[in-house]
Amino acid sequence: MNPGTGETDLKLKYQVLTELQPGMLSSETPSQLLTHVFDCISSHFSVDLLLNYWVEEKFPYRLQLIHHRGVTHSEAEALLSLDQGQTICGTVIKSRTPYISEHVQQTTDFHGRILRQMGVRRYACFPLVVFDENRPFALGFGSRTGDTFDPTELEVLHLISVQLEHAFARIGRCEELERQNAALAETNRFLSSSENRFAAIFAASPHPMLITTLEDREVIEANDAFLLLLGITRLEMDTRYGELIRGNELMRQIPEPDESSTVPEGISREITFTNHAGEEKVCILRTVRLDFNGEPLLLTMISDLTEHKQYEHELQRLSQLHLVGEVAAGIGHEVRNPMTTVRGFLQLMLMQGKNTLEPAYLQVMIEELDRANQIITEFLSLAKDHMVQLKRENLNDLIRKILPLIEADASVTGKMITTHLTPVESIEVDDKQITQLILNFVRNALEATGENGWIQLKTYMQEDRTVLVIEDNGPGIPADVVEQIWKPFYTTKENGSGLGLAICFSIANKHGASIDLSTGKEGTAFYVRFRTH
Repeated sequence: MNPGTGETDLKLKYQVLTELQPGMLSSETPSQLLTHVFDCISSHFSVDLLLNYWVEEKFPYRLQLIHHRGVTHSEAEALLSLDQGQTICGTVIKSRTPYISEHVQQTTDFHGRILRQMGVRRYACFPLVVFDENRPFALGFGSRTGDTFDPTELEVLHLISVQLEHAFARIGRCEELERQNAALAETNRFLSSSENRFAAIFAASPHPMLITTLEDREVIEANDAFLLLLGITRLEMDTRYGELIRGNELMRQIPEPDESSTVPEGISREITFTNHAGEEKVCILRTVRLDFNGEPLLLTMISDLTEHKQYEHELQRLSQLHLVGEVAAGIGHEVRNPMTTVRGFLQLMLMQGKNTLEPAYLQVMIEELDRANQIITEFLSLAKDHMVQLKRENLNDLIRKILPLIEADASVTGKMITTHLTPVESIEVDDKQITQLILNFVRNALEATGENGWIQLKTYMQEDRTVLVIEDNGPGIPADVVEQIWKPFYTTKENGSGLGLAICFSIANKHGASIDLSTGKEGTAFYVRFRTH
């Protein structure tokens, strides 16, 4: 390029920068940008070489050639990776200042030896700091013609290097936005796919499911199984929503989620309700909080236990029939023994021809007949389907009524009775049968405890259950006996009938109560849990 006047130089700078501007703003990749810059500069100045280096990530002492123009394939291979200390670009990156080398072929500078081998006669290199200050760029312009740079030429190259920093930063931000957009698109696709899968599972699930708002319980979606459980159609739900949904007994029993609960599976509750077809249903409701696009929702999953409860009732009835069969089989043996004793004594008296009964024989006969009568009474109590006359009673009041009788039994054997009765809700019971249940447990405990034995009766509330505890300090029940104690006629006592605990189980069952026990070397405790509703 020939030197010109100041006005000419100004026009040239304006022309070059004006031609560069569109590409600076529109280039989408660094390679596209540098190609545009090189084409523009080489058309106005005698520049036929462009080298763009940056610091390698794994080996920061080396430079990596990332863009080049005006070099052959073999030259590019030689320039691909260089030690920072052996090149002009390495000096520029380290010092962060431009480096201008003229008359390159006449110099003996170590850093310019590669340029001399390529026939470069002048070379200008500028630092570029764009993305990461720890990995700066170096951009070099060279020419194989002319030994010196024109001042205008150097000024334009410097201005271009400054603008390239902004252009590279813009491209970097665009690429980052594209990556973020791609990640968001992938996330959206995943969420959309997840929502579609959830919707498909929700609709096709054989278990009734319902999604409502958390605050006012407005129905967002209900699957077909839920509508079937309620005994309504989807059209009826849409047209008679207030009557069939809001006023439904099931909806009023959906449990409130506990905000302080950290249980991921939510809250469960067993409920009973009558659907719109007049069918009584027994279900377990499980509620789980959902967050849908920032809106708190409630997912209610329902398990219909109606058929299961019916089967359970039938099994219970069959079990009771089986129990009666066991009792009938055992009573023949248990009654036959005392009767045989009575018959034997009568035969003995007949053979000896005595007309007056010996007092000792008479006493034995009375005891055996009493025992037979007691067994028969207990058998009838167990096997016969007594009418249960339920009325609401407080368990503490029942215990206080029979406490003098219990204490009298205990004092005869030198045992101690204590009570710990806390306020409990009243329950629907037959007071005579519950009295028999308590007496049977207490008398068993009195027989199980030794000297200095004690029995404690406790009551307390456990959720919606009234709990009765009969605890003693006896030796405990052996593990192999625990599984047998509820069977009719099973006993470890010499003169026991084996019907006491079976009667307790039968009474509890008629009252919808459950019995379980804990036992060990320090004693045994029986827990009877009554429903309050």
